[in-house]
Amino acid sequence: MERIVKIFLCRIVLCGFVLVVACGGEAQTATPHATTPATLAPTRRPVIIPTTPAGWVPYSRATYQIALPDSWQEIKLTDAELKSAINSAQESNPPLAEQLRVLLDSGQYKAFVFYAFDQSGAGLRNVSLARTSLEGTNDLPAYARAYVDTLPNVVRGAKVVEAQTSVKINGIQAASVVYDVPLVDRAGALITLRGVQFLYLLESGDAYLVTVTGNASDAEKFMPLARQIGTSFVGVTP
Repeated sequence: MERIVKIFLCRIVLCGFVLVVACGGEAQTATPHATTPATLAPTRRPVIIPTTPAGWVPYSRATYQIALPDSWQEIKLTDAELKSAINSAQESNPPLAEQLRVLLDSGQYKAFVFYAFDQSGAGLRNVSLARTSLEGTNDLPAYARAYVDTLPNVVRGAKVVEAQTSVKINGIQAASVVYDVPLVDRAGALITLRGVQFLYLLESGDAYLVTVTGNASDAEKFMPLARQIGTSFVGVTP
């Protein structure tokens, strides 16, 4: 388990009203001449889709949805789009340009299915979404505990602030982790980034990791926003 979690961390960390939608099938009834008993089609758990807050934008894809404030901007995860975004941010937002350059040069962006950043000027904040799997296990609480134990050993200086290894969010089995990582910025100053992560396990066995990152010094304002973004996620089993 620990080895699996280490591989996962290396891929990922290094960088009111609800509508209930029921999905399921009807019972299959055998005909009078059938020789096999009736079977029931599997029934999926209800998916809860949270209402998008006013001033937010939902980003819907075939297998997931996530919502962000309208001041956030999605960046398409292709070489061309990243290079274009880097060029655009060179003068207006050098820290963002540097962050995107790291994503591009390291190839880390290939692990993501979605990436966006806050362009409101409130600091360097971003969100990434990665599709993954728990590598042969569906025991999310055990996986999350191993994740929490392994994180400080894989990411230098990382400190786990809080963790919930088993929680239901929008009808989906999930876990959440909050951690801090010290970094040196381009000016040589020591800063602490805070990561707020939500790991969702779908019935299919697929998992999605939502990571919202911001400055730990702005935690009072950042944390409620990060939680709201992370819990806006809804995954759909194809």
